[in-house]
Amino acid sequence: MRWGRQLRCGIARHSPLLVALMCLGLWDSPPRASTRTETEPLFPRGLTLEIPPPQTVNEEEVLRITIPVKGGRPGTRVFVEGLPPGARWHEPSRTLTFQPDFIQGGWRHEVTFTAVDGEQRVQGELMVTVRDTVRPPEPRIVQREEEAGSLRLTLEQPTDTWLDSPSQAGRAFPAVVTVPLAATARQPMAVTVRLHGVGNWPPAPELARDRFIIQPSDPQLTYWYGYSEDALRGTAPRGAVPPYTVRRVLALLEWVLRNYPSADPNRVFVEGDSMGGAGALTLGLLDARHFAGVFARHAQPVARAHRPWRLAQLSSLWGMPEEEVPGPEGLGVWSRLDMTRALRDEPEARSQFLILEHGKDDPIIHFGSMVSPSTLTGSSFYETLQSQHIGHVAVWHEGGHTEPDPWLGERWWDRGWNPRSDAKSFLRRDVAFPAFSRSSWDGDPGRGGNGHQPWRKESGYAGDPKVAGDTGWDGDVAGMFNRALRWDASRLVDTPQRFVMPLRAVLGPGVTTTPQVDVTPRRVQRFQCLPGERIRWSFGHAHGTVFAAPDGGVTVPRLSLRGDWTPLVLERG
Repeated sequence: MRWGRQLRCGIARHSPLLVALMCLGLWDSPPRASTRTETEPLFPRGLTLEIPPPQTVNEEEVLRITIPVKGGRPGTRVFVEGLPPGARWHEPSRTLTFQPDFIQGGWRHEVTFTAVDGEQRVQGELMVTVRDTVRPPEPRIVQREEEAGSLRLTLEQPTDTWLDSPSQAGRAFPAVVTVPLAATARQPMAVTVRLHGVGNWPPAPELARDRFIIQPSDPQLTYWYGYSEDALRGTAPRGAVPPYTVRRVLALLEWVLRNYPSADPNRVFVEGDSMGGAGALTLGLLDARHFAGVFARHAQPVARAHRPWRLAQLSSLWGMPEEEVPGPEGLGVWSRLDMTRALRDEPEARSQFLILEHGKDDPIIHFGSMVSPSTLTGSSFYETLQSQHIGHVAVWHEGGHTEPDPWLGERWWDRGWNPRSDAKSFLRRDVAFPAFSRSSWDGDPGRGGNGHQPWRKESGYAGDPKVAGDTGWDGDVAGMFNRALRWDASRLVDTPQRFVMPLRAVLGPGVTTTPQVDVTPRRVQRFQCLPGERIRWSFGHAHGTVFAAPDGGVTVPRLSLRGDWTPLVLERG
């Protein structure tokens, strides 16, 4: 009974209890009629991960690595932790893809892979190093001013052909960086990249005791993007349109993070108003790997939808919209700067959190920027936020471009909570948050006119921002999306098998109903899901199952949020 002896040896390796039963005569070897061959193991082979040697990649180049898995049971899962910002793990093909941008050089990332087959669990680490191969000139400090706990640095930012077109390289752009003196490497502080609007440079001095402030300049009014690589003053754009202005902003961010260990790279925010708001959306969505959140006021999210005068000015930098002069990635610049496309097509953009404010009587960035459909995607920006399950707070009112709402006053919605600093509902680049969509508490922003004002190409249906009730836009005169919904990131559980985040609604005086809302966890670090994977969820007494979307995202529909904290629990089915 050679086969029986082999089986007994195999069992002895796996189960002392079965060996004891054999000795007592209570268990015997299977009959010879079994179809198992003499060389076929009874149990799966040991589960192994084949981790490649340490990898090195240049900035702007693509690293693609497949992690083979051998042995184990069918359906083995492989989870990953510690991915570099911007890297993607495609579990079905077990492939890691990473294209570091030009400010990620010099960093090393230890990536951990964990394979689980239901019985066995193995781990392996891969070191990924990014070479610093793109080195634009560093800023020069030209003035230092210390006052009341902060240091204000006035900088000159010289350019080369990476930061500027070849015909203009070598010039310098002004910038200001404010450093909080109380920040330390053990207690780092957040960083705000603040982008100015048209005519708002230089910035007024301000105190910054609790955060770093980076204030670059865009004197060419490129809307914080870039211009033709062959640009010459007074001539039509020729050649591609690289994002020179974006690169200068990111180069300043790199300079601050490298020179000040007290600046927190996981709490970098970008904000702006008007042109600066458009720039905040551009950087925050197209370079989302670097930013924890975006604060954009009076921002145009669709470049083609600018008013006629601005279209003419930007065409002198980017070429005509119908020409679609390509950017460095081949996509036409006007399509690239359609943020409804970015949210639809780019996973990094969908991981971002946005806070938006617009005025219905704004004659410069009229309210159609939010409610009118993009000619490229057929969806408005507000509709895209909902359909793509993007984390956002959006407010609108009857104010203008600079004038507050005539009834509600200045920043009526922006009191009492800020996700940059809140102790519970806070944002970090390395921490998950819930994206709320289709809340029953959402206001109605409308879609078009109400008959009170005629349509004008420059200002849409805007009325007088100083007169209450005269706006020509339909829907609610003032309203909000998701402003009263909260999460507790301090009690987050994010493991490969389980995700838990407490949620609640802020119930004010006289509120008698609670909101129903769809919830989609974003920036999930460990609870990664396969497309179509079945996920169990529970929320208080409610429970059910959902299936992961094609991008692995999980949306739990129509949760009823109460005033007390209730954990949303996700587990693998």
